[in-house]
Amino acid sequence: MAEAPRDLALIRDEKRASIVAQIPAGYSPTFHFVFPGLLGLSVLVASLLGIEALRPIELLAVPITLLAGFGFEWRAHKDILHKRMPLLGVLYERHELSHHVIYTDRDMAMKGPREMWLILMPPYAIVLVFFTLVLPLAVGLTYALGTNVAMLATATSMVFFLSYEWLHLAYHLPDEHPIARIGLVARLREHHRRHHEPRLMKRWNFNVTVPLFDWLHGTTWSPEREARRRERQASRQASRAPS
Repeated sequence: MAEAPRDLALIRDEKRASIVAQIPAGYSPTFHFVFPGLLGLSVLVASLLGIEALRPIELLAVPITLLAGFGFEWRAHKDILHKRMPLLGVLYERHELSHHVIYTDRDMAMKGPREMWLILMPPYAIVLVFFTLVLPLAVGLTYALGTNVAMLATATSMVFFLSYEWLHLAYHLPDEHPIARIGLVARLREHHRRHHEPRLMKRWNFNVTVPLFDWLHGTTWSPEREARRRERQASRQASRAPS
């Protein structure tokens, strides 16, 4: 008699154990969480302290920077984290072949602090983001629009970065965790949970912070949207049926 197929949950648990076993032995979840937070908050405070004689028009730097962040988040998630791009394949492997293997729509919760390695960006990511994106932007804005605009854009960039990291971590906390049960966090968590459905992850719900660009690009999946799609499909089929 042929051996019965192994339980899918057991197979997934084995994959999880294999991936978690690759986390470095000396990994510190505390350092991983605290270092980017302290650095980001320090840059945020320093930027705000650098503002002098602020004009109301300069405050437009805040929503414009946030919009740019939401758009970048959507594009990078869709085209870098879920596609193998030249020179960036390691990001695809870390995200889709590890993060999405362990966390699916049916089981989003991390099992322990060491799994922060699989959820948060590497601790050095904030340094790379600052020196390759934020600092050049700030220098350009200083010459083009003045120091206040540059400082506001820098501060807002740090708010966006930390919001992305902390919200993403919140989405992968156990269901019963107090933070996961906060109303707004729970709604955003549901949006992200649907992205972790293996059949949906390459096409739907790419925003992690505010799903603005999912709405703009029509990539927000929900059961209600799927129901409307099926109704339209059934209506078209009925109209084509011979009378």
